[in-house]
Amino acid sequence: MEGPCIRHSPRIFLRNPVELRVGNKAIRIKEAVGNLSTGGLFINTAEMPVNTIVHVKIAAVRPFEADGVVRFCEPQGGGVGIEFTTITDDNRKRLDDIIVELTKNEVLAS
Repeated sequence: MEGPCIRHSPRIFLRNPVELRVGNKAIRIKEAVGNLSTGGLFINTAEMPVNTIVHVKIAAVRPFEADGVVRFCEPQGGGVGIEFTTITDDNRKRLDDIIVELTKNEVLAS
């Protein structure tokens, strides 16, 4: 039996292109595989140390951007969990719009 969920926000499957910027280095993922929530995202990408500061861009009709920090890293490039730490009000609305669109697409794909 599985224990209680400690997540604050439900997750939705994500395949949109994502760009992670760490300092001057950009990591572009054409078809990101992971999940997204109002609090952050998990994305299959190369390892990054926990507490790395990143700038996240998610491609969409109205692209989303936020600053975040790596909170979890799976070994051997399994992926990283990023918590959003700074989001403007406009980008919060864009994130909500992306989640609504992804939810509609998930329901249609089922």
